[in-house]
Amino acid sequence: MNYASISPFNNQVIKEFDFSSYPDLSLSHHAFKVWKNLSAEERSLQLRKVADLLEKNKKRYSQLITLEMGKPLREAEYELNKTITAFDYYIANAPQFLKDEEVKSNASKSYISFQPLGIILSIMPWNFPFWQVFRFAVPTLISGNTTILKHAPNVPQCALAIQELFDEAGITKNIFSNYFLTNEDAGKLITDPRIQGLSFTGSDSTGSLLAAIAGKHIKKCVMELGGNDAFIVMEDAVINIAVEGAIKSRVINSGQSCNGAKRFIIVEEVAEEFTSHLIEKVKQLKVGNPLDEETNIGPLARRDLAERAKKQIADSIAQGAVAHYGNAIPTELGNFVSPVILTNVSESMVAFNEEIFAPVWTVIVVKNAAEAIKTANNSVYGLGASIWSADKGRAEILSQQLETGNVFINDIVKSDSRLPFGGIKRSGFGRELSEYGLKEFVNIKTVYIQ
Repeated sequence: MNYASISPFNNQVIKEFDFSSYPDLSLSHHAFKVWKNLSAEERSLQLRKVADLLEKNKKRYSQLITLEMGKPLREAEYELNKTITAFDYYIANAPQFLKDEEVKSNASKSYISFQPLGIILSIMPWNFPFWQVFRFAVPTLISGNTTILKHAPNVPQCALAIQELFDEAGITKNIFSNYFLTNEDAGKLITDPRIQGLSFTGSDSTGSLLAAIAGKHIKKCVMELGGNDAFIVMEDAVINIAVEGAIKSRVINSGQSCNGAKRFIIVEEVAEEFTSHLIEKVKQLKVGNPLDEETNIGPLARRDLAERAKKQIADSIAQGAVAHYGNAIPTELGNFVSPVILTNVSESMVAFNEEIFAPVWTVIVVKNAAEAIKTANNSVYGLGASIWSADKGRAEILSQQLETGNVFINDIVKSDSRLPFGGIKRSGFGRELSEYGLKEFVNIKTVYIQ
């Protein structure tokens, strides 16, 4: 796929870009030799300049995000505000995270030091084109590594804008380098001995291929892959709050979020009440131009993504699911998918087993808490889950039975710079964010003095 900005609203080609030549890794490697010898505090001061420029240009960048991938403008603004929190968190905490850690042992002195690895390759998705890049790049850079970015081919102007931030900040050159790489060249990079690690966010099918290459060449990697998150509503849940959460979790990014709720597992005692309220609320959502402040759901990022989602919905209906549609799409030109609630869903259906990246609420009714947990765990994915219940103690006990990397109680699953984020099973491995994410790409070195 060529790199091109194509409007999701009307599928007009805005701008096309040629592929980059194969990266000159000597530039990134030379930058690493300089960058790694700075203290964490010195690296923090430089990265603060990048954050300040991002803050200054938020309006322009938010419009660029909406132009290229179609999310409502206010969500693009939220994404950039969230991105700045990653800078704030790591600038405040990374120097402490990276300090030598003394450990009592039989030695006269023993400690752990945390040292950068080198050049880390990142392959990033289109759905959060700034946040996803920086939630990897900030901790990776502040710990002393340099990075290369292969961004998604449908957000090239966002990729260039991110490169612009580093270039204009007047900091150490080539610590961050964006390239419009072919898939073939990206694969070659992973095999290059100067590349010390890989961070990938995307589909589990692509992640499997990339992890295999990294494994063959003994490269550290972090895989943040798909999700089919369960949203469990217990019989004692406050229904209006749960419905509000269900709307918020699925509307985010027009349904294109890996940690957005996908399967709404409702205990039968409250299933009718929850579903009727949900249908009512979904019908109130406005589908339209993402630049319109009144829009709740914009177009999907690409035409092929919209076509895939529509097929998954149609296949589920053919299998027996019942569709309750919200507002009609405003135009056939764009990549719109009408919001829809699917009821009468069983575990054999497409809507239950596949991740649908669109505003689709898949409702499954269960008898009790035990069946809810069993149903939630019946998935190849294990990214996140939420439990909605008035009994927080019981919900916390149930959270330990869920096979996921994240469990939220009475709130939607979301990433937070202060907390580790990632999944298990086919949702991937490794963690981003928090101290754990920072230490994914450092050499955790033991020093022992007798």
